[in-house]
Amino acid sequence: MKRLTLLLLLAATCLGLGATELPKGERQSILDAIRPKASEEAGQAVRIKVDRLNVDGGWAVLVGGLVSASGKGMDWGLANGCHPDLDKMLWVVLQKTGGAWRVKHLDICASEPPYWYMEQYGGLVWPCGVYAGLGEGSEGTLERQCRQQARRRP
Repeated sequence: MKRLTLLLLLAATCLGLGATELPKGERQSILDAIRPKASEEAGQAVRIKVDRLNVDGGWAVLVGGLVSASGKGMDWGLANGCHPDLDKMLWVVLQKTGGAWRVKHLDICASEPPYWYMEQYGGLVWPCGVYAGLGEGSEGTLERQCRQQARRRP
């Protein structure tokens, strides 16, 4: 029992490391920037389920999903280009310009994580902190890969 308690305490501490607290209202500003575009693509009013929100250097990456505004399942038949039988991940890249968040990339029904294919965005081109916790594999997280890449640049 003592080991379990220690393990849980250690896990909770590690999960908190590196977590960035957003200024009050910033998370809401990001969601408010995404919602109209996501609703338009989905063909219906939506709510955003956030699995991960990373912000660094005026850029943000959100990974999550969509639910209908009522909180029930989505009618994916109304959405633009979404296959109703495949997984649907929400992937959004935003940039803060002029004090407002602006959506740069939006995929409401990614069947595979878009961060598996960063070459479609030109590689690891955004501030490294936005990749935190994404794409853990044999080479580590994308954040780690980004930081290694940045150290190799002249």
